[in-house]
Amino acid sequence: MGTLFRSGFCFLILVLLCICLSGHSVSAQNRKPKNVQVALRAKWSGTPLLLEAGELLSKEWKDLFWDFVESWIHSTNVDSDSNTAKDCLKKISRYGKSLLSERLASIFEFSLTLRSASPRLVLYRQLAEESLSSFPLADDVISNTIDGGISEPNDTTKTTNSEAFLLGMNPKSPGNKCCWVDTGGSLFFEVGELQVWLQNSNDIKDGAFQQPEIFEFDHVHPDSTAGSPAAILYGALGTECFKEFHIALSDAARKGKIKYIVRSVLPSGCESKSASCGAIGTGEPLNLGGYGVELALKNMEYKAMDDSTIKKGVTLEDPHTEDLSQEVRGFIFSQILERKPELTSEVMAFRDYLLSSTVSDTLDVWELKDLGHQTAQRIVQASDPLQSMQEINQNFPSVVSSLSRTKLNDAIKQEIIENQRMIPPGKSLMALNGALINIEDIDLYL
Repeated sequence: MGTLFRSGFCFLILVLLCICLSGHSVSAQNRKPKNVQVALRAKWSGTPLLLEAGELLSKEWKDLFWDFVESWIHSTNVDSDSNTAKDCLKKISRYGKSLLSERLASIFEFSLTLRSASPRLVLYRQLAEESLSSFPLADDVISNTIDGGISEPNDTTKTTNSEAFLLGMNPKSPGNKCCWVDTGGSLFFEVGELQVWLQNSNDIKDGAFQQPEIFEFDHVHPDSTAGSPAAILYGALGTECFKEFHIALSDAARKGKIKYIVRSVLPSGCESKSASCGAIGTGEPLNLGGYGVELALKNMEYKAMDDSTIKKGVTLEDPHTEDLSQEVRGFIFSQILERKPELTSEVMAFRDYLLSSTVSDTLDVWELKDLGHQTAQRIVQASDPLQSMQEINQNFPSVVSSLSRTKLNDAIKQEIIENQRMIPPGKSLMALNGALINIEDIDLYL
């Protein structure tokens, strides 16, 4: 009977143990991660990575943009196996790196990942919207004639275009056309109409039309002739219409007929007409790189504690990182710790007490006259100057009394006075290991 009771009791314990373990495993599986991920998204929609690559190359050298365009146009038929976004990113990076030095190749890929050229493409979107709003088209009219026939935009069109301009929205494809050429007096959506306009060389040279405004950041074809009529191509590399317009305009620029300019824009609705890698980056929101967001959790339960007395054995400073060679109210604690290492906690607590604000310090005016020189001397003579400077900046009210009692070295004071004579009042100077550095040329994000 006792044996049966013991066996039944053991079986019951095993069953309870299995239930507890299974419940723990289920709760572990249902436990959600506690980390918080925050992303800062831009107000504008995503821009094509292919167009961003061209903008990044033009920042290094303007002719690299045209080299990239030519290499991509002649290679679209060769590399047509890039189907995924990852493959397209590798392909775009490969063509971009081939035009750069080894030193800049890694920076190019990093900048492309950060999407740092996206704001420039948003600017081109706004200019494209302004170009279309200057020549409002009817639903059944796609192109304008050379002579004009331009109608004035109504109030509704102006309101819609102004909203799109402010938000940086992607312009809609006019009449399912993904490319057009703006000459200042006409918009051409067909290559044939552009060829007719180019053949009328007399009308072009007469300057009958108002020239479109050209900016410093525009991509001007290197074979363009100064003083020639401007022809601005709005389109995206990777589309068939861009290739056709580019060939016609490049040939006209080499003949000295026009000044050929490209503003990269992929209108809304033209993503399907672009090549396999031409629309990568447009179908998802754009996350801004270089911005950090911190989520701070604070316990709002305050407890009243009496901190008028410092507990024995509790130190505010770490003797391994703190510079103890400086005098604090007549005491040099580095020598005291060498003699009494077993009393490290008590000695550091006493030092913290001397540096704390609980000690009443009354400084006279004449004790503050050399405070700046004394502070500089304390930092220069410290074993870790950066650590000492950080400590003084963060705890200046509590260490000002100690600084005022520092014996000033005349050599350091004289050197500071000489430096002040070299630098005019209100000016800043930065030197690294004795070499002067121009502050305006420093970019912390490169």
